[in-house]
Amino acid sequence: MKPEYGDVICVNHGIYNHFGIYVDDDHVIHYAGKDEDFFLRNMYIDETRMSKFLGNSNKYYVYKFPYDVTKPIKRIKGEGLNRGYKESAYAMYMLLKIKNKIKYKIYSPEETVKRARSRIGERRFNLGLNNCEYFAIWCKTGVSQSYQVNLVLDAIFIKSKIDIA
Repeated sequence: MKPEYGDVICVNHGIYNHFGIYVDDDHVIHYAGKDEDFFLRNMYIDETRMSKFLGNSNKYYVYKFPYDVTKPIKRIKGEGLNRGYKESAYAMYMLLKIKNKIKYKIYSPEETVKRARSRIGERRFNLGLNNCEYFAIWCKTGVSQSYQVNLVLDAIFIKSKIDIA
């Protein structure tokens, strides 16, 4: 599938997926770094060549967004963290998901690129709280969210068998 102006595109880099906003055949807006910044210290939002975005890959994916931001979440019973902490941590996690669901909307391709360009130069990269996926999904939907980070958080909550009953 060929991407269109304003699409969220993704390239797999082995253990993670890297996201950006497609502008044209030669331009993508994404969190970039100087050459190979393995320590993620100098990441910033930039409009770069598609070849830089792709890195060593020649294949990328186009993300399409549903009208609903999240699928239903199961209630989990069991043991793990102490009750007070696990209830408040889970409650905050659920409130964030609900807040995101309320804010979720699909922006037009023009507005998506405009939102991406409005953040060019930003240097607030944080692997867990503000990464390339948060950026790209925010540009398209208004929601700062990373499904990769959510998978880790879901695994933590499931592993600790949170008791919310």
